[in-house]
Amino acid sequence: MGKVNNISLRFENRVFSVAPDFTLVREIENELGSISTLQESFSRTGWLVSDLVVLMQMLLHAAGKTVDYIMLGNAMLREGLAHYLAAAQVFLDMVLHAE
Repeated sequence: MGKVNNISLRFENRVFSVAPDFTLVREIENELGSISTLQESFSRTGWLVSDLVVLMQMLLHAAGKTVDYIMLGNAMLREGLAHYLAAAQVFLDMVLHAE
């Protein structure tokens, strides 16, 4: 079995480390659908901002940071979504293509 890596997620001037595990993947899939469909959506233009906010909220929670959905969405819009979309893509790719 391959090594599981962490991704870094920057929020509120802090860096949070998130490692994919089955519990987190199951929660994401229950909320947003399959990891492969999410990865395809986030790599194209068919993704929803609300899905990105939910995913980031779940990743932050897994890293030990609880944050309100609306507050997070507003913060992400203020900062720009590029960083969050890139982090989502790295996380989803990591789950699908673990070494």
